[in-house]
Amino acid sequence: MKLLEGKTLSNEILNSLSERIEKVKNGIKRPPSLSIINYFDDSPSAVYVKRKIKVCDRLGIKTDLINPGEDKGYSYFLEFLKGVQEDSSIDAIMIERPLPSGYENIKTWDAFGARKDVDGLSSLSMGKLFIAKNMDEIENGDFFVPCTALAVIKIIKKYSINIEGANIAVAGRSSIVGRPLAHMLTSMDATVSLCHSKTKDIVSIFENSDMIISAVGKARWIKADMLGENCAVIDVGTNIDENGRMCGDVDFENVKDKARCITPVPGGVGPVTLACLIENVVKAAERNMEESR
Repeated sequence: MKLLEGKTLSNEILNSLSERIEKVKNGIKRPPSLSIINYFDDSPSAVYVKRKIKVCDRLGIKTDLINPGEDKGYSYFLEFLKGVQEDSSIDAIMIERPLPSGYENIKTWDAFGARKDVDGLSSLSMGKLFIAKNMDEIENGDFFVPCTALAVIKIIKKYSINIEGANIAVAGRSSIVGRPLAHMLTSMDATVSLCHSKTKDIVSIFENSDMIISAVGKARWIKADMLGENCAVIDVGTNIDENGRMCGDVDFENVKDKARCITPVPGGVGPVTLACLIENVVKAAERNMEESR
């Protein structure tokens, strides 16, 4: 079993940003800036917000954590979103989920501008992603893609896993991981089965897959007897078990001796996702700098 740890790759990405950040500072006379919109301090994503801010501070990226106020209503949220997008001192915007009830709809993602959308959630960003025919167009396009999905692709490339013609099962069809990831894998010439709660005989699909990628948020549900021989496993899940410990969707101890290679949780996809986000913030600042010249 080969361990596909993500900390090394994450550090490589983050360490490559220092010179670029200095160029931005010299070019626009301020550090790159990220505004994080987060309505709920006690949400499952709150711990990741703190990590993002900590890494940004270390690298010299300015962050603002903003709660627009649920009591002000949806119309105010849309106006607020318009304001931060028009603010030239803000390079990048990230909207933390969940949003208040009723806010996660097409109108919101239509109103979210792609230029500062560093996690690729806007309608325009998603549209450009799914129009792209190959990874070259995706990686070099003028848009951002969901960072968790991108992190999986970077891990596959880092460890030189050849997926051309491979059968890959992606468990979870969310708009921020499963669906964009399935498209990117297909763009790399893999054959993808996008599985979900209504998929019939999912174990049979898993058993016949060269790689399984799980992003369903169900603690340790994937066991060794669900895998075929020589299967690669990438675990995107982030869960808290009954003992208060972080774990993935894969039962790591049960699976590790059967899988050809596997990502750990924590220390796998998560650190790379964070690095991808920070790199996108720098890219957004670089674009802002070029446009201001």
